[in-house]
Amino acid sequence: MSQPKRTIEHLLIHGALPISRVDAAATHLGIYPTKQTWLAFFDKALLIIGAVALVLSLVFFIAYNWQNMGKMGKFALVEGALVITIALYVGLHFTRRFRQRFQLIRQLLLLIASIITGSLLALFGQIYQTGADTWQLFFTWALLITPWVMIARFPALWLLWLGLINTCLMLYFDVTSLPFIDDGLQHYFQVAILSLLNLIALSGWLSVFDHQRATFSSHPFDTTTHNSNAAISVTSVQKASSLHWSTYVVGFLSTCFVTYLATISAFDDGPIVVTLLSITLWLGWCGFMLWHFYQRRVDLLMLTYLAFSLITEVMVWVGRWLLNDANAAGYLILALLLIGMSSAAVIWLRNAAHLDRDDDTQPVKRGVDDE
Repeated sequence: MSQPKRTIEHLLIHGALPISRVDAAATHLGIYPTKQTWLAFFDKALLIIGAVALVLSLVFFIAYNWQNMGKMGKFALVEGALVITIALYVGLHFTRRFRQRFQLIRQLLLLIASIITGSLLALFGQIYQTGADTWQLFFTWALLITPWVMIARFPALWLLWLGLINTCLMLYFDVTSLPFIDDGLQHYFQVAILSLLNLIALSGWLSVFDHQRATFSSHPFDTTTHNSNAAISVTSVQKASSLHWSTYVVGFLSTCFVTYLATISAFDDGPIVVTLLSITLWLGWCGFMLWHFYQRRVDLLMLTYLAFSLITEVMVWVGRWLLNDANAAGYLILALLLIGMSSAAVIWLRNAAHLDRDDDTQPVKRGVDDE
């Protein structure tokens, strides 16, 4: 049974919700979507798809007609699209009656402008053959769109900026070595930097959305009933227990980099100090994930990331010890270990889900007891 259904059931059992208001409660808690919900979903989905398709069509048009267009024509097309996009954003922003009504459109306009900026930089480098390294393109791109990222406060644009920073660093590490670091340890420190970057990004993501959630004011489905306080408590808990979709993307990036860091420590015969530092960083990340997504709140997808990383590292380190001789017994033990850890992870996640369910019912119980 889903959490909204459990909420309504608990309210009915304790007499906090009249039978006549069950349909209104189900609609408010999103058990089944309303007509307005579907219209709003398709409106936003088609708007986002159309905006992305529009800016990609510009790139593909120039690529397809590359031989038939001159330099001025290519630059005029890209720069004209950038100027029109910024002009539309400025017009919507400084028109008071359109500012709140078209907020998503303004954010999408800045996203389009950011993508066009990257296209313009790539076009400049391709035509004039500047000879600059590829990482400089992504660094300049991220630097130029930073003001728009700050202004828009749009998760998709923040993800684009974070992706550019990660790409810039990876390309930079391919052509340049870190100073004062031995050549045999370059890969360790490069992956460690990327791991720390994405861990800091995840922490920042959580702080920003927690702050927004703290200022969020939920409206009950029936403000005239004397039991509306219980409904507000339940709705607030549901809002607090969910994360924005972009947080899961950043969490996945952080999981991949930090797990890779601990994995290369097992396969590369580096100094023991570097191996210990890598494992320490990975254990710190595990503690961060456990505290944030098991102690402060319960989030099953983030805990699944943690379980995946734990299983991967245990399999890698045990496999390195067992498979030196590549014997059949070692593979059997690894298979049994994988089955056992996967089963334990599923049981742990189920217990975490039950714990989350018990915590969600506490506001309802307190609201009923107060009556």
